[in-house]
Amino acid sequence: MKIFYDSTIFSRQTFGGISRYIVELINHLPDDVEPILGLRASDNIYLPSLKHPRRHVTLRGIPDHKHLARIINHRFDARIMKRGDYDVMHPTDYNTYLTGRNRKPYVVTVHDLILEKTHRPSQPRHRNMLVMEQCVKGADAIIAISESTKRDVMEIYGIDERKITVVHHGYTPASAIASSPLPHLGPYILYVGERNLYKNFATLIKAFAILAPRYPDLKLVCTGRPLTKDERTEIAAAGLTGRVVQQMFGTDQMHSLYANAECFVLPSLMEGFGMPILEAFAANCPVALSNTSCMPEIAGSAGAYFNPTEPEDMAATIERVLTDTAYRTELTSTAAQKLKEYSWEKTACQTANVYRTLCNA
Repeated sequence: MKIFYDSTIFSRQTFGGISRYIVELINHLPDDVEPILGLRASDNIYLPSLKHPRRHVTLRGIPDHKHLARIINHRFDARIMKRGDYDVMHPTDYNTYLTGRNRKPYVVTVHDLILEKTHRPSQPRHRNMLVMEQCVKGADAIIAISESTKRDVMEIYGIDERKITVVHHGYTPASAIASSPLPHLGPYILYVGERNLYKNFATLIKAFAILAPRYPDLKLVCTGRPLTKDERTEIAAAGLTGRVVQQMFGTDQMHSLYANAECFVLPSLMEGFGMPILEAFAANCPVALSNTSCMPEIAGSAGAYFNPTEPEDMAATIERVLTDTAYRTELTSTAAQKLKEYSWEKTACQTANVYRTLCNA
């Protein structure tokens, strides 16, 4: 059984969750599944870790190198589709240019529909939303990465649930990831990732402002991009100047960052899956998180939950994790067992079953 994975995500992403997902999926496919890739140009950091690396060049340093990579890769993708020597296409990202030229069954993975869920009806729909909808509705089968995402696909696009299979992401064990030392940070709670509106960072700031006077040495450490001017103003207004620390951390530092945190907090209003939950579990770091969207599905009884719209409830949950030793132990012990439910081998096996269903249809 031959599966064609197009170049789209590898032309777009240097790093990111979707391209890492595709690489891990390909690396763990059963022996009867042969992956076919057409890409020739990419600076994606995960491609060298492919079990059978695909020869490609990086165009970094050339003006508009991602656009040039997309043009080059599309030519090779088009050749593969023209030959038709594959059984199923699995687009790596939403791309109507390629799915419109494909003549074989295709399966698309829906990671989330946050663009749709945060869209204001008074505003015109973004082109990316239209492309996503067309690709998903045109697919012969759909993989949703959580039951929550499956419900969103059914509700927003009106797609029959029989067409959708839930396949959770796997997790790369920490033993497979090199670790670098951290700078001295003191005691801290940890926030990881972007700080878009749906990530609900502003409410976390309010919750931390409730905790900060009672724990004068505690900091809130944030990874990702620098704090914006508005965020710095908000932090200062809350009396938290110097208590909220933003810093860039390398991939090889993340496991240590989780492991040394007092707890990890995920205050999002919605997520597609929530990979940081598993990263925290693996580092024996207790997790406090929202009781909405996919979070209870992924974390189960290994999470300490709060209402993400109520700073007081968020602060109270975090404080219990900080102070209740027996509760912390219970959370991390349960998390170690919960983590066993997630593996890339399981993800790849379940995905291969979707491919087989399309081949036998």
